[in-house]
Amino acid sequence: MRVWGVIFIFCLLQTGVVAYTQHSDVKDSLLHMLKTAKDDENKVLLLIRIGQEYENSDLEKSKSFYRQARALGKKINYPLTEVKFISNYTFTLNMQGKYDSSLYWNLRGIEEAKLLNDDVHLAKAYFNTGTSYNYMSDYQSAVENYQNGLKLFEKIDDKFFTAQANDILQTLYMSLKQYDRAKEHGKKAVAAFRNLNDPKMLAYALTNSGVTYGSSNQKDSSLVYHIEAGKIARSINDEVLLATIELNIADVYLWKKQYEESKRNYESVLKSARKNNLPESEATALRGLAYYYMHKGDYENSLQFASEALAVSEKNKLWEEKTFSLDQLATLAYISKDIDKAQIYETRSKELRDSLLNEQILTHTINTEKKFELDKKNTQLKLQEEEINRKNLLNGLLIGGLGSLLLISVLGYRNYSHRKKIQEQRIKELETEKQLLATQSLLKGQEDERSRMAKDLHDGLGGMLSGVKLQLGAMKGNLILTGENGMLFNNALHKLDESISEMRRVAHNMMPEALIKLGLQQALQDYCDGINASRSFTVNTGFYGLEQRMNAATEVTVYRIVQELVNNVVKHAAASTLLVQVMRQAQSLNITVEDNGQGFDATHWKEKHTAGLQNILSRVHYLGGRMDIQSHPGKGTSVYIECTIEDNG
Repeated sequence: MRVWGVIFIFCLLQTGVVAYTQHSDVKDSLLHMLKTAKDDENKVLLLIRIGQEYENSDLEKSKSFYRQARALGKKINYPLTEVKFISNYTFTLNMQGKYDSSLYWNLRGIEEAKLLNDDVHLAKAYFNTGTSYNYMSDYQSAVENYQNGLKLFEKIDDKFFTAQANDILQTLYMSLKQYDRAKEHGKKAVAAFRNLNDPKMLAYALTNSGVTYGSSNQKDSSLVYHIEAGKIARSINDEVLLATIELNIADVYLWKKQYEESKRNYESVLKSARKNNLPESEATALRGLAYYYMHKGDYENSLQFASEALAVSEKNKLWEEKTFSLDQLATLAYISKDIDKAQIYETRSKELRDSLLNEQILTHTINTEKKFELDKKNTQLKLQEEEINRKNLLNGLLIGGLGSLLLISVLGYRNYSHRKKIQEQRIKELETEKQLLATQSLLKGQEDERSRMAKDLHDGLGGMLSGVKLQLGAMKGNLILTGENGMLFNNALHKLDESISEMRRVAHNMMPEALIKLGLQQALQDYCDGINASRSFTVNTGFYGLEQRMNAATEVTVYRIVQELVNNVVKHAAASTLLVQVMRQAQSLNITVEDNGQGFDATHWKEKHTAGLQNILSRVHYLGGRMDIQSHPGKGTSVYIECTIEDNG
């Protein structure tokens, strides 16, 4: 049965940011005005205006203008400098995905707005902070900040921002599956935008309400909201918004088994999505048409649309949409009684879902760590500010006859400290370089020796054993043996065959040919397949982004790390399932090895000096990476390694 992903509009409220249509003549005009502008409040606002013009083309340049505005505002003591800078600067940080930095500045924005004693700026600061928490998946903190902002907007009777605040809270509570509270805020948003006669914002609120009712299985009410939103979108000629609305309508009709209506909407969305370059809407519409033809019993057309949906998802890296398409293709394969193909699609879907889940868990963990670091940084800043204020008071009392002497002493000490720090830093860098060179030489020597021994085993000892086998085989035909001796002779030949196979396996492990000829991904897959075939547990693999070859030393090092980790699981974990993942994106390489075995107390794993662990750590350090081990007795073990690949080979 198909699981449909809801599509809704989440309209962010960002203080001081207006959506300007970027034209080169507008920017040129503003830049020309800047040349003759005086250093006053108008120039601060002009710099911010120019920064907004660059938001759609060059975020770093946009940030540069905002920083200039802040510097000038501080110079002329413009009271709104900080709140205007923070509200615009955090918008660019959110666009760049730097949510922890955005949260840091937005929290400062709340404090600055409180100092101004201005409810409008404080309400907007609360909402911007709520948005940062929402991006970081801290929904409880997001709700608290949004509610604080909503109370202030209601207090100052700002009807537009109150309506927008209610719409944002509707989408947030809907995501938290608190549908009653979501409906309450949605009704307020719809009513307010009707009174304000704002058709586009009304269409957003209606669409979000339609999704809320649909998610709580009130499909008829959902359809009413979506249909009204669609009429508005057509009247204002907003094709992108209309595509989103028609997808939601098509989903409702499919659920109600009104197949022809659903088909009409999916076809309309497909046409609009291709015209406006909306790949996610295109993939969803293709998948919807595949379900339509499947319900009609036209499996050939259904398979064609499902395959197209998968292709669009893969091309545009829409991983969640790809899982839905794989599930759909598996269902069609079962209907066609092609069990093998169905199981292949199911396996691919499961592996992708597991990968996405691991990524979500990792992102949530990183965001939690960043939030903790941010809280710690804010506490340190407050302590530093208190210390600075105390020192300023003391310096004020001591200014006078001791001023010049103190200044000379401070400058001399700073110069000495600075030189000392530079020397210490240089010594540390030299030590690090020395350690890296030693590790590099050691690993190269080990791999050279492994390669030599593998070649000697395979070409030397392997050839000799094969020759012995041939001679014994020839002798067997010329000997007259009793039945018992013949059995012993055959058993000896069998043991010799096993010895040759074992010798070749050892030589292959020491320097696998697949690693040299076919690359890291194939070598790892062959190694894991070998473990899968010879052991009593299941090895699940996921290798992504390894098609482009890296330099030989890097590939060998990564292979040895995975090999050592898997060997540890085989020898010590008593596991039934093992997950091996290696993912590369640009210059970032991540290795994950997890098992469901007996685990161990990993509290002080860095202090353990086992040979295997030290081998892995030395290779991780050689790649300039870090390693983390999470394990508890009886709960399995998870090893995560993150490296930076400097040389792509």
